[in-house]
Amino acid sequence: MTEQDRRLITQYISSIANGNVSALEDLSRLVSARMLSVAQSVVRNKATAEEVVQDSFLRIVQNACRFRAGSNGYAWICKITQNVALNRLRSDSRDKTVNIDDFFHLSDGTDVAEQTAAQVAVRQAMSALSDLEKRVIYQKYFMDFSVRDSAESLNKSKSAVARAITRGEEKIKNYLSGGTNPPQDVL
Repeated sequence: MTEQDRRLITQYISSIANGNVSALEDLSRLVSARMLSVAQSVVRNKATAEEVVQDSFLRIVQNACRFRAGSNGYAWICKITQNVALNRLRSDSRDKTVNIDDFFHLSDGTDVAEQTAAQVAVRQAMSALSDLEKRVIYQKYFMDFSVRDSAESLNKSKSAVARAITRGEEKIKNYLSGGTNPPQDVL
């Protein structure tokens, strides 16, 4: 995401707050694919993620007047999308049904045992990270946040976020490259 894109997002949110409907279309073209990625990383289902994106746009329209000028519009949109997705998970857990789309990965030719072993290894490596390290790694790799975006969303300095990313990546890399025990947080 370029700096110009970030400025456009902020402008579009302000325009939406002022009732400009065409700004919503422009905003959608710019961020809907990224919003879908954020939603899908939370709900793990494409159809549900698409619904989450639609609901997120409704929230954006409803709350555009509350957006603080000068803050990061992209991070604000990602946070809304993440919150809507989490709310969707909570509500769906009450009426749990099995969706056949959730099982398509079984026939993609990937060895399920190998895939499961890799998932377990990553989960084990992630389990030993500090909360801050987990958050910044998630934001970097799944939400496409920059260090600055993470720093703003977590109310931390950019250097603290950069250090947490580096530590987290090193711990994961160390464990996945043959470490026998999950890495331990030294702090």
